[in-house]
Amino acid sequence: MLFKCKFLNTQKSAGELLFTHRRSLYSSQAAWIILLILISIPSVFSQICALPGNSGPQTISGVVNTYFPAPAVATTSGNVLPVGSVTNINSSLTPIAAGDLLLVIQMQDALINSNNDNNYGAGNGTGRGFTSGNAGYYEYAVATNSVGTGGGTIITLQNLTRSYVSAAETSLRGRRTYQVVRIPQYSSATLSGTVNAASWDGTSGGIVALDVAGNLNMGGGTINANGRGFRGGLGRSLAGGSGSINDYRGVSTNGTGGSKAEGIAGTPRYTWDGLLGNDNLVGGYPNGSYFRGAPGNAGGGGVDGTPSNNGENSGGGGGGNGGIGGRGGNTWNSNLTIGGIGGGVFPAAADRLTLGGGGGAGTTNNGAESTSSGGLGGG
Repeated sequence: MLFKCKFLNTQKSAGELLFTHRRSLYSSQAAWIILLILISIPSVFSQICALPGNSGPQTISGVVNTYFPAPAVATTSGNVLPVGSVTNINSSLTPIAAGDLLLVIQMQDALINSNNDNNYGAGNGTGRGFTSGNAGYYEYAVATNSVGTGGGTIITLQNLTRSYVSAAETSLRGRRTYQVVRIPQYSSATLSGTVNAASWDGTSGGIVALDVAGNLNMGGGTINANGRGFRGGLGRSLAGGSGSINDYRGVSTNGTGGSKAEGIAGTPRYTWDGLLGNDNLVGGYPNGSYFRGAPGNAGGGGVDGTPSNNGENSGGGGGGNGGIGGRGGNTWNSNLTIGGIGGGVFPAAADRLTLGGGGGAGTTNNGAESTSSGGLGGG
């Protein structure tokens, strides 16, 4: 096949990515949105041969990207890029063809300090953040073969500039995962209504990416990724247990406290997607996925003022990203300042962006899941 070549900066490319951040349900601070237009720049570029305009002129709405999650265990090497089957229920179902433009991005990969004190997270006394990792790094690639929605192995035209890793959580670090997003290549595009990111489902989604060779006409429409990012911690009504009011982390089986949220450093056992609660069956973070410490950009869960009966409820911390998430509210009657700590700032750069962290869950002994679950991060 003859490929038409264009020049794309490997860090900045023609197209559009929408990244937003939403505070926890328990934060009083307003949501904020960053709209980042990534434009081709004729310096520091490398040649990427794709098929610009291949999808022709289109009037677009809804979800336009196909999201290929990583296999459960995988590492990319050179120009070999393994992907799993498309499982996101809101994804487009367009398969990958030779000449398609792809976005490869490491969604989760961050090490944290898991001490049960204020060094949790970044090890700097704030109780939040991370120590190192590769979450958020991304690049564009071009497929040279066809891969259906059932998954398989993509062979890219150029070698990838870095490795991308998918691996289960261990006792020392949370889960790592990447995804591959198929980007439609329009000759021109007009928005009709709203173009959405599919919600992040734990393995894929959360991103809107377009390549437009000619004019992009907003047409009075919008591009929306609000609340499509990392998931909140699930609120659970618990009767009490053996925790302490000074806990920064602990296991979900203690019977007290609130769940941490999902973010760049991993996925807790219990998550809330805005409609339903999910039991992911594993602890998710080193030394447990409960209590106030904030892993990476995810909000921490609440700590209860009376752990023995879980009856002095506090709020969960807000998710972080461009800024620090808000702290969870004080305990109900005793007014202790032991609510969840807000997620940390993510060091965004031209080649490194991520979803907003979810909000941590508050503690409850007599409430429904939805009333104490954390909010969703932005796409």
